Amino acid sequence: MKKRSLLASLLAALLVLVVFTGCAASSKMAAADTASVPNGYYDSKQEAAAAETPMEAPAEPEEEFAYDTVATTEAGSGAAETPEPDDSVADYTAKIIYTASVSIETTEFDKAVAALESQVQKIGGFVESSNVTGDTQYNSDGTTSIVNRWAYYTVRIPCEQFEAFLHETEGFGNVISTSRDAQNVTSAYTDYEARLSSLNTQEERLLDMLSKSEDVETLIALEQRLSDVRYEIESIERSLRNYDMQIRYSTVDLDLREVEVYTPTVPVRRTFGQKLSDSLSDGWTGFARGMQNVILGLASALPALVLLAVIVIAAIMLVKKARRKRKEKFAAQQEPPQDPKP
Repeated sequence: MKKRSLLASLLAALLVLVVFTGCAASSKMAAADTASVPNGYYDSKQEAAAAETPMEAPAEPEEEFAYDTVATTEAGSGAAETPEPDDSVADYTAKIIYTASVSIETTEFDKAVAALESQVQKIGGFVESSNVTGDTQYNSDGTTSIVNRWAYYTVRIPCEQFEAFLHETEGFGNVISTSRDAQNVTSAYTDYEARLSSLNTQEERLLDMLSKSEDVETLIALEQRLSDVRYEIESIERSLRNYDMQIRYSTVDLDLREVEVYTPTVPVRRTFGQKLSDSLSDGWTGFARGMQNVILGLASALPALVLLAVIVIAAIMLVKKARRKRKEKFAAQQEPPQDPKP
């Protein structure tokens, strides 16, 4: 009986010891697992829990966020919209001064000059200056004529007719050369306008100050400044009027020459015989014209030559007479005195 009780006690003690040993091992394993888990795990868990748990945001940050959202939305909608064109850009007009120079040959000088002046008047332009001249030629029948004439014209053409007029110059004769130029004066023109606006504002302020001022020295200074401002205003207005005139009416310089044969615009190949014939013809023509000029020159100087000849002949006769008298006197002095007869 006692042995059974002792055996039961030993078994019970052994069972208790096994139970306590298992619990201790479980506690160590749990501690080891806890130590091996990184801190971020709990942080992630806490963040996830915080994300799952809704929290009230402060009022001020919410308002700021709403303001930023509205601003971003407005900016985005503005970027998406097409900007409206500026009226100042739409009304922009370049200020350009057009000029040209044309050289023309014509075999019908009078008709070409008449056509030129008629065309200028027809399109609303005007002749600013002109000069027509030439060489005088004496004809065989005793008459004279003007040959090798040329004309220099400076005409002003409405700017909208500038290109059309240059095209019309081809009908005046053989166009040798044409040059044109376009000068953009928009920047200078707008600078003048801005300066004029500023000066007008200064003038208004000076007039207002002048009406309110009572001090004599101040009045004198204001009047002097007002005089300077008005002088600048007049100068700028004069420059703007000059620009307006040059912009509205383009300038064309024309050189119109009378010729017998047009200068070929395309090179022409000539044979040796043609060159020789032209040289002989030109040489004979030049010689004939030279002799004519000599004869005509002598004829025009004939009265003066006759008078000069009379003077020279008279002088020669007087000299000879004086020499003869001198010789006779000298011979008389050299003869020995004659003895009187007994």
